[in-house]
Amino acid sequence: MKYVLTAAALALSSLAAAVAPATAQPRPAQDILIRLAGADTIGEKGALELATSWTKQLKFSGFRVDQGTDPFEYDVVAQGAEGTQRLRIQVRMKGGNEAGLEALLRGQADFWMASRPAKEGDLEAMRKKNIPNLPPLAQFQQPGVENVIGLSALAIVISPKNPITGISPSQIKDMYQGRITNWSGITGGTNTPVSLYGLIPAHGESETFCAQIMGNTDTKRCVETFSRLAAPPIQEPEDMADGVSSAAGGIGYVDLNLKRGARAAPVSFNCGQGVEPTLFRIKAEEYPLTQRLILYSMPGRALNPAAKAFLQFTYSPAGQAALAAAELADLSASTSDPDYASLRLDTIRETMDNGRTRVRVGEVKNFEKAIAGADRLTVTFRFQSGTNNLDSRAEADIGRLAALMQQPPFNQSDMVLIGFSSSGGEYTENRILSQERADTVRDRLAAAGVRNVTTLGVGPAGAVACNLDPTAASQNQRVEVWLRKRG
Repeated sequence: MKYVLTAAALALSSLAAAVAPATAQPRPAQDILIRLAGADTIGEKGALELATSWTKQLKFSGFRVDQGTDPFEYDVVAQGAEGTQRLRIQVRMKGGNEAGLEALLRGQADFWMASRPAKEGDLEAMRKKNIPNLPPLAQFQQPGVENVIGLSALAIVISPKNPITGISPSQIKDMYQGRITNWSGITGGTNTPVSLYGLIPAHGESETFCAQIMGNTDTKRCVETFSRLAAPPIQEPEDMADGVSSAAGGIGYVDLNLKRGARAAPVSFNCGQGVEPTLFRIKAEEYPLTQRLILYSMPGRALNPAAKAFLQFTYSPAGQAALAAAELADLSASTSDPDYASLRLDTIRETMDNGRTRVRVGEVKNFEKAIAGADRLTVTFRFQSGTNNLDSRAEADIGRLAALMQQPPFNQSDMVLIGFSSSGGEYTENRILSQERADTVRDRLAAAGVRNVTTLGVGPAGAVACNLDPTAASQNQRVEVWLRKRG
């Protein structure tokens, strides 16, 4: 059987040749194993779609899914040419992010499936388990180790009949801690008792909800402290969505692709407007509860050829299409809606720090002039904290954007890169920093062959997140990509 001549196929062919015995006799099947462990946000649907699409592209036959004894584990198995190769992709989700990192560190996984970036607390948890020789966090943040493959979003779901136009993380926290018990306490809400729903701690959604909303990284303890749940913690996200949608005062949390008949509430920071979890807002990472989906490899340990080929496939058009088929947000660039520019002009005067910083009129005018007749791309460049160094996703986006700009109709467009900062520190220094970051991206794109690029730095103007929250404020330190059709 002939292989498709892709990098992935060549890697597998080389691996099979290396392990095959030199004999003309019928050869036993050789197992090629790729191991993924961690968050079910990736594992439940995304990994399955990726594995299915990849094996089809490689012309493997005999595809099947072996469900494990635990509902949080399965294997994808496919047979190669003449029975000489058997590809097994092992997916383990029990224990979520923490278990995935432990498996990676112990050599029991090729990839840690993470529904968020690694943090120092992850390594501290591993130290408590006496895992020796832990790499520092900085090594996990390096391109090639931290591989952002797509995006997801945690939806705060409510009844479709609930009329509220926005809810803040602090209000959601107050509900789950029993301080808000009626929807009349939310702007636009009716006199309806709040009905709280929660998932069991094993789900990645619970970890994200507890960390980002409740401020508690101990997911088990966090779920145990939820106040007056309408039902015991629910096993399956779909069941939570169904329960919320049928309860007039219901509220819960699920991945956006699992909201079913429930309504995804607009989420706002305490000093900002409600943001709907639209695909554009998620891809641009402007929806507050957007999650990066990451495959971490082990720092300092080279991937085996099969695992490397699988990672390459995730970034290919077919791999990204597989993630989209799993109802996750892929990394392909999308263009803003026609009214997006006018909405941004409305926000350019805001810094989202309760009026502590006054946006200068000149910045507003410069921004308006720069985006006149232009459309925004979802590609957004962000940086390693406190530096002008691109983060791992941005590094990969340089190549993706350069390739896009060679294709019609993008090759007939001029590019405007607009840099932004948070409001912390001195205004002029922030504006200079935002300009330097825009220039950094321009220079990197120029090295990749992209021309007709102008830059502008507007400092803290046009924030997309609340500067009063340090974690949220990092979203404002970015460079946006706008395109204007030439001529």
